Amino acid sequence: MSSNFCSKPVDVSKFGIIYAGAQKNVGPSGVTVVIIRKDLIGNAQEITPVMLDFKIHDENKSLYNTPPCYGIYMCGLVFEDLLEQGGLGEIEKKNKRKADLLYNAIDESKGFYRCPVEKSVRSLMNVPFTLEKPELEAEFVKEAAKEKMVQLKGHRSVGGMRASIYNAMPLAGVEKLVAFMKDFQAKHA
Repeated sequence: MSSNFCSKPVDVSKFGIIYAGAQKNVGPSGVTVVIIRKDLIGNAQEITPVMLDFKIHDENKSLYNTPPCYGIYMCGLVFEDLLEQGGLGEIEKKNKRKADLLYNAIDESKGFYRCPVEKSVRSLMNVPFTLEKPELEAEFVKEAAKEKMVQLKGHRSVGGMRASIYNAMPLAGVEKLVAFMKDFQAKHA
């Protein structure tokens, strides 16, 4: 898990192992959260690197190597904040509201904006979209940057735009993007 980790409640009993990068919703890069079922510990093959032999981590109470203390401390602060906000159920509601706002703006643009992802599998964290006129995409990114909305350019292998609306992105940020999108469409449709 990465983008969706701590964005919503997850029934961990349905997984044998969850290997989650913290850098999207939990903390700084360099911290990994591993949740593993007890019955899977101790079954590593001989060729398994030590760092992926979870028996060693279990026997050493997750302290086999020097942990990234600052990163773990920051994750702890994020976890406290998530609890103060009402837990992952409340976080999911906030994330759905943000995602719905942005996807609705795309879907209601009469084709000016397009989301290439099937509605049933759309992410609450990353919203990719393209413009009906691809030649306007660079201008969209440039004009958005003037409004202090950055990192909207899509992945180099896919193109288009991508709005990352992780837990830390407030609703006001998504509302600002949607207002900008409507204004941009009015100028270029």
